[in-house]
Amino acid sequence: MGREYQFHCEYAGCSVTVGLRTGGTRELELLVDGKQVAAASVHGRRARTTVMAAVLPTDPPRDIEVEVALPGAFGGDPASTLLAGGERRPMPEREVPRRTRPAEATWYS
Repeated sequence: MGREYQFHCEYAGCSVTVGLRTGGTRELELLVDGKQVAAASVHGRRARTTVMAAVLPTDPPRDIEVEVALPGAFGGDPASTLLAGGERRPMPEREVPRRTRPAEATWYS
C-alpha cells in the first residue's frame, strides 16, 4: 500500500507544490499556483533522484526545477528541493489531507 507526500514553498510570488504517491509505481506531480505543470512516473524500488522543470507565470517568466529524492526499498523518506535563480531551497513537507471513505450508514442509503 502506498503513501502520499506533499512538499510546498513560495517562490517569486508563486505557490510551488510537489505531490508524490508511492506504491508499485511512484507518481509525481508539480503544481504551480494549483495547476499541474509537470508529471512523472518512476518504476522500481531503488533510490533515485528525479528532476521536473517548469516555467513560472511571472513577468518575465522564470525557469525552475524541482529535484525529488526518492528512497530505496529499505526505507527512508523522500525529500524535495527547489532549484531556481542559482539557489537550492529545501521544500518543507506538509500534511496531506486524508481522503474520506463513506461511513457504513451511507452504504445502505
